[in-house]
Amino acid sequence: MSETEALRAALREELSYLWTDLQTARRDAYKGGWSMQCDWIVERIKTITPLVGPTPWTELDIQLIEDGVYQRIHQEIGVDAPYDEDGVRQHRARLNASTRGL
Repeated sequence: MSETEALRAALREELSYLWTDLQTARRDAYKGGWSMQCDWIVERIKTITPLVGPTPWTELDIQLIEDGVYQRIHQEIGVDAPYDEDGVRQHRARLNASTRGL
């Protein structure tokens, strides 16, 4: 792996962690809303995404897609980040079914 490829891989991994950090920051925000911490993480996501491309929606917390956060961030920076609406609905149905059994 070349140095450039290694750097891109590291940035992709960091970007994935940032999306997880964003979901955590949202959960930790007052009444599950939005916080300055969320804004700070979004700015980092916006900086890295154009360099390595979007994190696939399948690697994110589904709520970020359901709430439109994933779509809004990519729209704001002009990066195409397709996702499968049917796949999102099916994933939510599976999550709901699994929590009913608890």
